Amino acid sequence: MATMTYSTLTQDIKDWMENDGTEFSNETDNFISLAEQRISRDIEPYAFHESATSSFNSGDRFVSKPTDAKVIFHFIWLNSDSKRIFLEQRTDEFIYDYWPTSSTTGSPKYWANYSDTALLVAPTPNSSYTIEISYARRLAELSSSNTTNWLTKNAQDLLLYACLMEACTFSKNREDLAIYTQRYQSAVESLNNQTRRRRRNDYEFPSNTSGENQLKQMTT
Repeated sequence: MATMTYSTLTQDIKDWMENDGTEFSNETDNFISLAEQRISRDIEPYAFHESATSSFNSGDRFVSKPTDAKVIFHFIWLNSDSKRIFLEQRTDEFIYDYWPTSSTTGSPKYWANYSDTALLVAPTPNSSYTIEISYARRLAELSSSNTTNWLTKNAQDLLLYACLMEACTFSKNREDLAIYTQRYQSAVESLNNQTRRRRRNDYEFPSNTSGENQLKQMTT
């Protein structure tokens, strides 16, 4: 399949809809944005799986989330023997009740979502341990300055059908909307099934057979 970009997608929308009028063309960015929002809701988060490394700041109970994180799957820290310790997720209320004095430090056991940019841990870290965070990354939206993303590389049919659904809604074309909605739903089901199979395989075979480090350094 040919490479899809922002420009080829906008042209495909016009070609499939057989409409290159000014009013329609001015709405193509909205079609794409609405389609990406729809897909982000319908696709299992694990499809956008990412991992990042960073470290605790000793004496600081707050940890910055990866800048592109949408959903946190796992929070792990490595002790002095490089053993991975999984933190258990709790609410921030639990954290404050369990460890009310932030100046008291220890080995972290729990984490909670604190804000859009930060996580909360308890006990407050007593050392700058290395941490690994597994998460679903936020989809980078397509634009004239960001011409490709995960969808243009991995789910071109899904993205196109979602865009055509929005274009049909705008054009009040109910017949074609029904067709593209069915195709979109089939593409969603197919991708989610692939994601579930990959997730099961990751549980059964957690190691990376290529031997490469798949973790990226976290940016804050």
